[in-house]
Amino acid sequence: MGLKVGAGVSIGGLLFFGTVTSLFAKIVYELKGEGLDGVHNFHKPLFMCTVMFLGMSLCLPVAYLEQWYYRRAMRQSEGSTEPLLPGVDVVEKPTQELRDALLLIFPTVFDLIATVLMNVGLLWVTASVYQMMRGAEMIFAAILGITFLRRRLNKFHYLGILCCVAGISMVGSSSLLSGEGSVSTDVDPLDILLGMVLIILSQCVQAGQLTFEDYFLSELNMMPLKIVGYEGLIGFILMVGVLLPAAYFLPGQDGHGLHENTLDTLHMIANTPAIATVLVIDCLALLSYNFAGMSVTDNLGAIFRTVLETMRTLFVWIVDLILFYVFPMLRLGESWSSWSYLQAAGFCILVTGTIVYGRGNEEEAKSLVGAAAGDSIEAPPHADGPGAPAEAAPMPVPAAGASTPIAMSAGRSSYKATMTMVSGSLGTSYTAQFHPASHGAGT
Repeated sequence: MGLKVGAGVSIGGLLFFGTVTSLFAKIVYELKGEGLDGVHNFHKPLFMCTVMFLGMSLCLPVAYLEQWYYRRAMRQSEGSTEPLLPGVDVVEKPTQELRDALLLIFPTVFDLIATVLMNVGLLWVTASVYQMMRGAEMIFAAILGITFLRRRLNKFHYLGILCCVAGISMVGSSSLLSGEGSVSTDVDPLDILLGMVLIILSQCVQAGQLTFEDYFLSELNMMPLKIVGYEGLIGFILMVGVLLPAAYFLPGQDGHGLHENTLDTLHMIANTPAIATVLVIDCLALLSYNFAGMSVTDNLGAIFRTVLETMRTLFVWIVDLILFYVFPMLRLGESWSSWSYLQAAGFCILVTGTIVYGRGNEEEAKSLVGAAAGDSIEAPPHADGPGAPAEAAPMPVPAAGASTPIAMSAGRSSYKATMTMVSGSLGTSYTAQFHPASHGAGT
């Protein structure tokens, strides 16, 4: 890796910036500012999607800086043939890079739809519930993996999924029973339910994105930060050029997912320094979180990052509680109620599901390695001729089915840290370990 930071710095950066992005995504909805029709809450989920994609696009300059650093290191290596980034062609040809960037339009559309659903859902649920509910991605990723990638799950996978369903049910029930979705506005229980449904639907779309990437883009040979950057750039263009103008003319209440007055949004930002500050910090934190997450994966591996993402979920909840009780004048965060014990139990079961599902990934990885080794040692005679060697069967790709509810993957998706609190597919990372040449974007 051209640009490296120490393990301690990367761990601290992932936890700090990851917590900031998660909290600020909800905090900005609690802030009020002067709009065109008076003072009201900054309920602008579509604009928050735009900010998210802008933060992702900032990874592009960092990626090109890393590429320049790599080229300089190559010149100083005096002809060494050892690549600094194994499996990744850092010095891509312009035509190839343009083609690869255009291929990213399709997963970006998936990402855009999922992000819109999540941001709208976040209007009516707390940040901790939002983060935990995203564990539903594992369920849909497993279903899509079985359906489209012909993946077979083992007993650990099924047990992990069962824990995920139980944990999400407990977290969702606690949210409905407590009736808390915002500290600055009253939220109807039906809106809380709608918010959770939208978040779950977003995870279905995001699982589809991961499946699409692993099926169609497994040969994409591009630096991870460039992938994040290009998807951010494409998403930003789609938001500014298509979704925000369309939402301006759609009917409905402003900021509830259909109609959104961008002129009112800009007026609020211009006249409310607190909102503008939160948006800028959130955008920069997204960039920092992506880079820190990449560094953690490079230095310590995907499994360790899984643990950190679990801690990040807990940190978001703890900071939310601190904001509510230590700084009540801010009217931010969330309270602890009698139903919070149910949420805590659900969170523990989700973490258990993560660990169990990870064990299933390990068992699957061992079986894939054993099968690949057996095929390479002794191949059966070819049907067209006696003694003719048969072509080695390609190793099946676990892909999006191997999703973990509190984790990010070590493959391409691990770098799309956007507002992700619970996301990822470890399948790509395992495949990349055995066939690094076929997963250039992974580490």
